Amino acid sequence: MRSNPDLRAALRRAVAFVSGIWIVACSGDRTLDPTPPPPPPPPPLGLVASDPVLTASLASSTNPAPALRSAVADTFVYVSLPPGSFPTGRSAVLGRVGDAATITTTVLDGGFDPVPVAAQAGDSIEVVIKNGGGSPITTLGLSVTARRPPVVVRTDPPPKKRDVPLNSVMVIVFSEPVDSLTVTSSSVQVVRGTTTVAGSVHLLEGTGTIAAFTPAVPLDANTDYELVITTAVTDLDDDALEARVSVPFTTGQSSTGPPASVSLTPDTIYMTGGAYQMTAIVRDAAGAVLIGQPVTWSTSNVAGLKVSSTGLVSALATGSYTVTARLNELTGSALVVVVNGPPAFVEILPTPASVGAAGDTIILRAIVRDARGRVITYPSVTWASSASGVATVSVYDPGGLGQSLATVTGVSLGDVTITATSGTASGTASITVIAPLPVASVRVTPDTATLLLQTSRRLSVTVRDANGKILPGRAIAWTIDNGAVGTVDATGLFTAIGAGAAAVIATSEGVSDSAAFSVVALRLATMAAGEYHNCAVTVDGTAYCWGNNEFGQLGTGSYTSRLLPTAVAGGLTFSAVSAYAFSSCAVTTSGAAYCWGRNETGRLGNGSTTSSTVPVAVSGGLTFSAVVTGPIHTCGLTTGGAAYCWGGNTDGELGDGSTTSSSVPVAVLGGFTFSTISTWGQHTCGLTVSGATYCWGRNSYGQLGNGSTNSSPVPVPVTGGLSFSAITGGLYHTCGLTVSGAAYCWGRNGYGQLGNGSTDSSSVPVPVTGGLSFSAITAGRFHTCGLTTDGVAYCWGNNSAGQLGDGSFTIAPRLVPTGVAGGLTFSSVTAGGLHTCALATTGVAYCWGFNSWGQLGNGTGFGFDSAMPVRVLGQP
Repeated sequence: MRSNPDLRAALRRAVAFVSGIWIVACSGDRTLDPTPPPPPPPPPLGLVASDPVLTASLASSTNPAPALRSAVADTFVYVSLPPGSFPTGRSAVLGRVGDAATITTTVLDGGFDPVPVAAQAGDSIEVVIKNGGGSPITTLGLSVTARRPPVVVRTDPPPKKRDVPLNSVMVIVFSEPVDSLTVTSSSVQVVRGTTTVAGSVHLLEGTGTIAAFTPAVPLDANTDYELVITTAVTDLDDDALEARVSVPFTTGQSSTGPPASVSLTPDTIYMTGGAYQMTAIVRDAAGAVLIGQPVTWSTSNVAGLKVSSTGLVSALATGSYTVTARLNELTGSALVVVVNGPPAFVEILPTPASVGAAGDTIILRAIVRDARGRVITYPSVTWASSASGVATVSVYDPGGLGQSLATVTGVSLGDVTITATSGTASGTASITVIAPLPVASVRVTPDTATLLLQTSRRLSVTVRDANGKILPGRAIAWTIDNGAVGTVDATGLFTAIGAGAAAVIATSEGVSDSAAFSVVALRLATMAAGEYHNCAVTVDGTAYCWGNNEFGQLGTGSYTSRLLPTAVAGGLTFSAVSAYAFSSCAVTTSGAAYCWGRNETGRLGNGSTTSSTVPVAVSGGLTFSAVVTGPIHTCGLTTGGAAYCWGGNTDGELGDGSTTSSSVPVAVLGGFTFSTISTWGQHTCGLTVSGATYCWGRNSYGQLGNGSTNSSPVPVPVTGGLSFSAITGGLYHTCGLTVSGAAYCWGRNGYGQLGNGSTDSSSVPVPVTGGLSFSAITAGRFHTCGLTTDGVAYCWGNNSAGQLGDGSFTIAPRLVPTGVAGGLTFSSVTAGGLHTCALATTGVAYCWGFNSWGQLGNGTGFGFDSAMPVRVLGQP
């Protein structure tokens, strides 16, 4: 439906101003021109502002781009900056002069796409261009004219672009919303010489300013084409495109790749209410825009800010919110801050209400709104009682609720009026003080909970009378029926001190309720350190993970990171586990392999590329004894010693003789029978039953150990004729132990991770300095650790986060083995990204190093790195 022509005519007759671009120094007086408006001037070079668009026009059009409005604006303009205007700019802050609402958008290629700003004809728009450090480069201004034809702000591909992917979708960005009925295959075309390329064109949902032309078939390689936009395209006021636009470009030979990034525009909005349309831009690794991707939208608080399936955000209450667009594991986010006008209404709930005399209390809540009815969070409110001899009132602040609460305490029988005042607005509540009623019910929440040993949980209690009214002021006594399991203090804080079950009881005036606690004591049998998270298996086969969970790699069914070990969902019983940056895998006691987390390369092995926050079974029905996962691929060892791999295969990581990725297991070539396999990078190594070592995959630093730096899609033997009893793969290096316990390493050595006293990389095994006899060895990102035959831990390589555990955060790497501080002896050790974990001979797990995501498992996070072993919580 078109906008109302009478409204358009009225707007044009009402106000007429001459526009012009200016560098802001001061603002001058404006005068109305009583004569009809002159023809619109040509668009200025640089900043572009559309003519005012009525809110009603948008609501009735097929392009529902909503407004960012001030308290007086019913119209808004679209402001844009063509690419190349300010090459050093990185962000732009836009707003109407005199309005508190502002928008921050990213400056890409020296410009930015149209951003709606609340304004009317004659208003002034101010735009501050900032550099990468946040310092202003320049301040631009533009007066809003009553009429201006639309222009093309930019296209993708831009003019004279070469190597355009053959399956590209052509994107056209207009300076304001255009009529979808005029965006057709005749007004927007791609031509080759005199031949029109078949295809379809449409406006992207929810934008109104962005059109996409999709060729019916891929374009020809190395061929000149032209994208043509004609003046048949009109805006919502029937104004035609100012001029025909022709964009020549040349194709290459490649096609667009899979999605690699999601970004939102604008990326910061200060809005005073109403709604605003966000735009999600999906690009591949080369920066090509991808159209029609299934992006899902979410908001950090649906009670304060809603977001539709197309990215339309609607303000419900003041506050700061994060809007997120997700495409599989890719995310983009924007900050939305909703501001409000002064308080205009105050409502107190509940009213009327009653409270018992002699000290009973009731909680009142003041809801403060501005003139538009928007809820004001964290308002400044004063409370008063009309008769303090009947009831008193005091501020109640539990913290973090963003509301104004007050406690009314009954003193004597009677009626009283409670008043809440915010600014010049106020509201009242009528309270009757009655004889106090006895406690009729007590409710403890949560009623059940499972805790790890040495952790705590606070309980809450609700006391009610026979009418169901809450009695918040009554005394509560807390007790526990099993003191060997936990303790509870006077505030209801339960602390787990022993494994088992206990009931925590709350009693008020002889009425009680209880919560059932189950305390678990972790007894870990094996551990695996990832880049930013860890996983472990208990002696009874339960898997626990902790640390970063951005892609569901903890397997808990959510994306919430954890500072403490948390059980993997699904109730499976495991015998072994492996972890890398964004995925984890484990083998059940029956030999079935399961994986969870990020899966864009198919590394979960379930025949898909869909990520999962819970374990999914690896396809193929193979029976495994071990499974190991790396950055883009995973490998497993069957009970018969055959190696299978799955996932990304860009450098031959799967070992099947190809570079073709696979989302299901494929057999490693060579017919080898391996006793163990290992990976932590994009290469894998296997140790045969005879002690020979073979490696395959990426070899950029000689990590395959065959004397070269050429990657290999098939297993190649490690040079040197050494017979190993253990093998471990790091990110770019590999290490092994001989049957006598001597350690050898090869590959990248920039941080001394080879342990031979130098930083020179080696494509063949070199002995680790020190003459130590090791029983176990593990390699991580840029460091290596080993256990001597008597259980003493040594580490070498990068120590920037204390991952060597020697009590220091020395930036200079350790080029030779250095003892781990603390005097502990260990039975196993596992190196991660910038941290290390180990199981002591007592069966207790310890971690040390980087702790940004809680990967040390001791209940702390960012800022609490440790250069010495710290105990993972939850263990006896």
